[in-house]
Amino acid sequence: MARPASSVGKLRFLKVYWLTFVILARYFRLSLLSRFLGEARMESRWEATHLKTAKQIKKNILELKGLFIKVGQMISIMTHFLPKAFTEELEGLQDSVPPAPYAEIERRFLEEFQRRPDEYFAKFEKQPIASASLGQVHVAWNAAGQKLAVKVQYPDIEEIVRVDLKTLKRIFGLLHLIFPQYGLKKTYVEIREVVLGELDFKKEGENLQRLAQNFAGDEDMRFSKVHWECSTSRVLTLEFMEGVKISNLKGLQELGLNPSEVATKIIHAYCKQIFLDGVYHADPHPGNFLVQAREAEVEVVVEPEAEGEPPRTFVEKRLVPRIIMMDFGAVARISEPMRKGIAKFFEGIIKRDNQVISQAMKEMGFIAKTQDEEVFDKIVEFFYERLKDIKIEELKNFQIQNKQRLEDLLEFRKLNISIKELLNTFNVPKDWALLERALILLVGLTTHLDPNLNPLNIIIPYAEKFVLGKDRTFADLIVDAVKEVLLSYLKLPTELERTLRMLNKGEIEIRSKTAGRDAAGIRSALHRLSYILLGLAGLNLGYLLQKQGFSHYEWSYYGAAFFGLLLAVNLVRGK
Repeated sequence: MARPASSVGKLRFLKVYWLTFVILARYFRLSLLSRFLGEARMESRWEATHLKTAKQIKKNILELKGLFIKVGQMISIMTHFLPKAFTEELEGLQDSVPPAPYAEIERRFLEEFQRRPDEYFAKFEKQPIASASLGQVHVAWNAAGQKLAVKVQYPDIEEIVRVDLKTLKRIFGLLHLIFPQYGLKKTYVEIREVVLGELDFKKEGENLQRLAQNFAGDEDMRFSKVHWECSTSRVLTLEFMEGVKISNLKGLQELGLNPSEVATKIIHAYCKQIFLDGVYHADPHPGNFLVQAREAEVEVVVEPEAEGEPPRTFVEKRLVPRIIMMDFGAVARISEPMRKGIAKFFEGIIKRDNQVISQAMKEMGFIAKTQDEEVFDKIVEFFYERLKDIKIEELKNFQIQNKQRLEDLLEFRKLNISIKELLNTFNVPKDWALLERALILLVGLTTHLDPNLNPLNIIIPYAEKFVLGKDRTFADLIVDAVKEVLLSYLKLPTELERTLRMLNKGEIEIRSKTAGRDAAGIRSALHRLSYILLGLAGLNLGYLLQKQGFSHYEWSYYGAAFFGLLLAVNLVRGK
């Protein structure tokens, strides 16, 4: 006889609390020990403790099931602050979730359809082909002989989720008191929203149809058809899809496919979703993708053998990958403020303007929690100065070593910003947290398929469309940036002239016997500086326009020559 839900909830609550207490006590003891033994002697002990704790957490998660499996999956990709032992050990939760007994699935069908699965379908396989945190998938056939995938939510899962969320809220609140720097309260809110959204299978079916519509006409992407007549908010029936799991390298090669081409296609798919559609599949772990092979005509470009000859092109028939997306419980949207902020952020990077970058981050939602935005601007400028000279092609090899982290921390202290001020400055928006999670999973997947693939070659054209829109090019953006520089230079002499005029009139008091002569000298020097800057700007603009193939670019060089002439005249007069 099954225990009442309230009794089960209390047992789960006590078990999770006890586990939390044991882990906190273990790390507290270790931190005390490190004060006497030193960090060097403690390194191996820390690693052993991380591994032991990760195994203990995984074991308890698999016993508790329900929401805690989902939490474990989310923890497994938090590589930015969790030890490697945690993320590696919990990675297995992405695929290895134990199934529920068939009797529970039968009970859910009786609740939803008042019939057992084998009565509702022509045939229903009792053994599931996949199991997850909230439900599992069975194969079935309808009266017309169509093969179906039936996703069934576990009975009592709503009550279990409610109890587990209550438990998690208390635990995350406790952990927040001990580790306030990790923003665990906000993490709880995000977990709650994601899980409650995934409980509604009707919403999942609608998400599937929305993404399928966005990829309509793309033969390399395929989506299951939703059988609404056999679906409810707790049971989702889909067209069954055959294919090889995307992480199965041997299986892909047996299909005659190149794993690198599969990785390229999945990156293209996510660039389209994120940059163009603004709606994306937010849970891209390997279990949610299958791959098929299809024959297609592909254009092949052959580089010319001799200089001056055009490249040769021909069409050949070969097998290409077709990606099948599954599990649309977690589908996220990029809000309008986030889209505009990301576009402005890229523009700030291109213009090398940290003020634009700072404003973009505020628009995206990385706003200061306090009213003092000066700290925010200081931090953005600090990191901008360290990253501005990194070239795009170097990003794939960019790594932050422990020594660099220490050097940056020491430099950071010079800003006179306390840790408390730092923690109170940045607010990570929900949009970004979901996007970051999806990108971490996507990077892991594509790296598994092809470790040498540089995704930036694929991403940049999409980013260009995203930042510039349909009617602008990077050349237009560069011209606008140079215009802004020129305008700022043109304004400079005017502002200085006004200041010097005020000096001459005595409206600004400077205690100097030679104020008039000094002002004239300063005015002359600033005019020379302006001519130099304007001349350099003209040369720079001419070079950029010539490189982009613009006609009449030589006028920029004429302008540079004109300012060079003014500089020469000024120098002669000054002698």
